[in-house]
Amino acid sequence: MLMPLAIRVRVAHPEPLVHRGIVATLGADSRFQVDEQRPCAGHQPSSETAALQVLVTDLPLGVTAALHRGGAEPAVLVLSHLDGELSIRGALERGVKGYLTHDCLPEQLVDAVMALARGQRYLQGSVVQRLADTVAQDLPTPREVDVLRLMATGLCNKAIAAELNIGCGTVKTHVKALLDKLGAPTRTAAADIAKRRGLLDPVAAGLAPVRLLRRRGRVAGCHLHAAGHALA
Repeated sequence: MLMPLAIRVRVAHPEPLVHRGIVATLGADSRFQVDEQRPCAGHQPSSETAALQVLVTDLPLGVTAALHRGGAEPAVLVLSHLDGELSIRGALERGVKGYLTHDCLPEQLVDAVMALARGQRYLQGSVVQRLADTVAQDLPTPREVDVLRLMATGLCNKAIAAELNIGCGTVKTHVKALLDKLGAPTRTAAADIAKRRGLLDPVAAGLAPVRLLRRRGRVAGCHLHAAGHALA
């Protein structure tokens, strides 16, 4: 009887400890053939091998690989410490097929790789919950996030206007919109809510969902579909 072929996985995570943990977990399972690649600064993980099925990496490198992914290239699985909605939604809209956080169980990593190799999506349970909690909430626009980040440092409207080179009235409009979208009674409360939701993370700021970025004419892309633990 023919033995099933092992799933070809490339691990290219820039954090050494996380990289070793992924390699050790997958390497201990005979269903996987693990190919290690240590990504260098400024270089995306290579996926030139046609037989490669899944690439496991971090959020920035994963998004870059997903955006350049062709039909024969591997599905991208992100393992990240970021669990904010901008990070998750932005990654999925840009083609990432699986999303895990650093507190995932080894079994979840294995299940995720298996799901992606079958052509499915896989989201960790806490990631699904984060999306469910925020799916009905309006996200701040990229400009509102700029205002929010400065507001969180304690700057007044006049100082924010000077920093962003916009009018003070425009800042007031953005602040009002932010308080409404975040359901916050005060500027301080808005900053606290934004931190809890991961809206102020600098990496997440570059991953605003495509529908928001399109307003500024920067990118075009696909819409986010509903997600579960493993989705076809």
